[in-house]
Amino acid sequence: MSSAGPLKQMIRQFVDEIKAISGVNECALVSTDGILIGKSFEDSLSAQSFGAMCATMIASSEAAASVVNIESPLWIVVNSQNNAIILVPAGERLLIAVTVNNDVHMEGVCAHLREIGERIGGAL
Repeated sequence: MSSAGPLKQMIRQFVDEIKAISGVNECALVSTDGILIGKSFEDSLSAQSFGAMCATMIASSEAAASVVNIESPLWIVVNSQNNAIILVPAGERLLIAVTVNNDVHMEGVCAHLREIGERIGGAL
């Protein structure tokens, strides 16, 4: 992609596709360095902080997995009483971060996010 216009449009389409998954409340595309690439959040300051913290969580989980000689995680879920955060790698340099209600089928959402993540990794 040579122009920012088509790149921004592609990012927006991925964000819209992720947001359309049943149960997803908000989402962000984040670089592994914590830079926000795309988001559905209205509050950009909160989204930037969320993105940076999610990049830290995925990096830490990958490091922890490496220490005990297991593969990198396919996804990470942070559960609270009513909601959860799901993190899914999207290629080598990006990740998908979403918030969901706990009543969703987590494995189904994660599988859908992984499929989108593979396409994002190949496209961006």
